[in-house]
Amino acid sequence: MEQNDKKVACPKCDNDELQAISDTHGKGASFWKLCLCGILGLCGAGKTKTDHYWVCKNCGNKFKM
Repeated sequence: MEQNDKKVACPKCDNDELQAISDTHGKGASFWKLCLCGILGLCGAGKTKTDHYWVCKNCGNKFKM
C-alpha cells in the first residue's frame, strides 16, 4: 500500500513547523435574548462561523487550511 507523503508548508518561507488555530466569530445567543424570549429566543441564535488556519512558527504567516 502506497502512503501519501504530502506535507503542509508555509507558502511564504517553506517552513513545515506550523500550528493549527481556529478563529470563531459572529454572534451567538445573548443572555437577555434568552431571558426575554425563552425557547423562541433560540431561533437564529447560532450565527457563528469558525475558520481554521495554519500559522508558521518561523515567519508568523497565517493561511487557511
